[in-house]
Amino acid sequence: MSFWKNIFSSQNSDEPSVRELSHPKDLQTGDIIKFKYLPQSILSNQQFQISDIGTYDFEDRHLTEFKLTGNTDEALFMIVDDSDDETILTISIKINRRMTEEMFDLDQFALVFDGDGHTFLTRKQELQAYRDWTAPSYRQEICAEAGYYYKKDYRHRALPQHQGAGDPLEYYRLVSDDRQFAIEAEVYEGGETDVLMTLRRPLSDIDEMWPSAP
Repeated sequence: MSFWKNIFSSQNSDEPSVRELSHPKDLQTGDIIKFKYLPQSILSNQQFQISDIGTYDFEDRHLTEFKLTGNTDEALFMIVDDSDDETILTISIKINRRMTEEMFDLDQFALVFDGDGHTFLTRKQELQAYRDWTAPSYRQEICAEAGYYYKKDYRHRALPQHQGAGDPLEYYRLVSDDRQFAIEAEVYEGGETDVLMTLRRPLSDIDEMWPSAP
């Protein structure tokens, strides 16, 4: 029995759970998910706990972000995205400036923010610690989309309307030709920028899910 299953078996062992968990969009803080065998070693056959939940608010969509915490120091972020014709998982890792510079020419990367919104980005090399997380090239499809990030879960309540409740941001996205990989950037007030390498995967990549409580 795994570490995570031991945790649950030791809590309320004589009380059956009544909360069902059949879809990742219903995950709550404390729940556990396990991925199938995948090319990405960080994810492959690994279990993660939902340690935090936030919300992105754009004009045409609201997205719930799940922070995944596992047996390593690596923080991952997952969104169940149903804004297009099909529902997919987007699984992201934030990368710092050094990692960005290793993968891309910084002058070319700057055009993501300062170009015409149609930047074509070519990878210089793959990060050895993150094999199978990126594609050889990307094309930009979103440039400076205005939105807000809230550090709370708003799936079952209205988003706050007062100023200052969320962090305003500009969102940028580039995707590979097969749309399985993305490079995303979020620029916040003051210029703070998060760059993420993202996998766009089917829901079937999740092998199992366990609710934390009834």
